[in-house]
Amino acid sequence: MMLLNKYLCSLFVLLLIVAGCGDEKAEEADIVARVNEVYITNSFLDEASSQQTSEEVRAALKRKIMEKWIEDEIIYQSALNEGLSLSDYEQEQVMAYRKRIIIEKYLEKHLNRSYRVLDQEVEDYYKQHEQEYVWKEDHVHLVHLVLDNDDRVIRAEIANSKDLLEVIKKNFFDQNSTPERPIGDLGYIPLTVLPDKLAAKIKSMRTGTIQGPIRTDYGYHYIQLMDLQKADRIKPLDIVKSEIIERIRLQKRKSELDDLMRDLRTNFTIQTDLSKLVQP
Repeated sequence: MMLLNKYLCSLFVLLLIVAGCGDEKAEEADIVARVNEVYITNSFLDEASSQQTSEEVRAALKRKIMEKWIEDEIIYQSALNEGLSLSDYEQEQVMAYRKRIIIEKYLEKHLNRSYRVLDQEVEDYYKQHEQEYVWKEDHVHLVHLVLDNDDRVIRAEIANSKDLLEVIKKNFFDQNSTPERPIGDLGYIPLTVLPDKLAAKIKSMRTGTIQGPIRTDYGYHYIQLMDLQKADRIKPLDIVKSEIIERIRLQKRKSELDDLMRDLRTNFTIQTDLSKLVQP
């Protein structure tokens, strides 16, 4: 939801710039909303929502964009009627935003959209930068279940199981994990974020073992310790691999962009006067 809201926010800025122009050549059948003589088309909404693969999500997004456009257009036209306009600085901001969109389109055309990263590249990067991947405090990899009551049936099933996650999937598939009541595979988390009783129990557990129920103010807990990483240890490669891949991709993009800029600069005359940057 947060990503969708950020996407809508940036899109609405674009709508203010281009959607209210009212292209006289638009087909009447393509127009989905009007505010006085200004309109927005279904073609525009299709393009604005093209990143969504689900038809249901796409339709909902198109409706949100249309409703927001109507709201903005009403306010915009009301502002014009009152004689409001942009200052020179604000006009430059609009042009700068338009320029940024064109720049991104140019880079999308001339730079790779994805960069292949080999396993050997990941391993080499990890060895060269391993001190950047040190645990700052003790971390545990846990599978966790918390219940409101001490359910005897569940307790017996867990006692006869070696896989707490399978028990959770079988009996609690319809329960969502929340920050307040996390359920399932929690990955690596700082030991300090756990209730004191759980943290104390974990320190005496062997990897793979299951403990519970452990009663706290939050309920009855079952935990399976998958791994314990002490502070100052280097994080295993499999934990940081995705982060390293992203770093290498960014490096490759920067390198390619640097090469592109060197080539482009040869076509331009560039002059600078750094003395004017200093206040007299």
